[in-house]
Amino acid sequence: MADNASRRRYAGDLEEIQPGQNLDRGIPPVRDISPRDPLQWLVAGWGDIWQAPVSLLHGLVVTAVGWLILWLTWDQLWLAMAISGFLLVGPALAVGVNELARRLEQGDREGLGIGQCLGAIPALGGSLVVFALLLAGLFVVWAGFMTLWIGVMNVGNLGIPANLGELLGVMISSPSGIFSLIGLVVAGAVLAIVSFAVGVVTVPAMLDRRVSLIDAIRISLEAFYHNRGPMLIWGGLITVLFGLSVLIALIPLIVVFPWLGFAMWRGYRALVEADAGEVGEAKRGPA
Repeated sequence: MADNASRRRYAGDLEEIQPGQNLDRGIPPVRDISPRDPLQWLVAGWGDIWQAPVSLLHGLVVTAVGWLILWLTWDQLWLAMAISGFLLVGPALAVGVNELARRLEQGDREGLGIGQCLGAIPALGGSLVVFALLLAGLFVVWAGFMTLWIGVMNVGNLGIPANLGELLGVMISSPSGIFSLIGLVVAGAVLAIVSFAVGVVTVPAMLDRRVSLIDAIRISLEAFYHNRGPMLIWGGLITVLFGLSVLIALIPLIVVFPWLGFAMWRGYRALVEADAGEVGEAKRGPA
């Protein structure tokens, strides 16, 4: 002990810092992944669904909420865009599936039910609510920009379109409409990237490490920053699967939502190094 004290040159000497922490930011180290890894997460996540089939009930509930949103907004053009906000808040909604994935990783394959899904919500408490509100707030900002942008760029041209198809038809029929459509696509892409970077592993980090929301978001941003290419591929895969679900009346979302939730946990484990004493490798074999 005396020898250790004599070697300490100042408080917080680097020799005393645990290797599981990033020295610059106080967050766990992030691994580099390959562009193929997101596909592997999907393959593994598909196997996880059938180890915890109760996750399909989670998917059914989320899908039912989506149906309700569509029913309430079917004749209201701008509110109909709310279904796209569903994709943005998906990481917060997936908390129950993430909890099932965490329990499966720990070898708990028996007795997984809806109670385990719901139990994750009070465990995270206000942090989960604030996170969901943050993602919803990003969508509201984009929706407000979209409405203002279309109105300013197409004053006197659009009138009151009956549906999204009519809106797009009018927009592509004039130079100002095409320009406004490009602006919407760019703004939507920026919002999607920001939201994705903020939430890609935030909920898994809170469940696994019991860190604060701020620290979990920092971990998520770090993971995205160090793997921008693979992360964009992962985001693209999520968008494609969600888009296909929307085209088929959200019915595939019953399976797609828990599938993405399990794959999300697999991605977290691949991206973020575990602390000493934590689960380093999943106890379950590859799916």
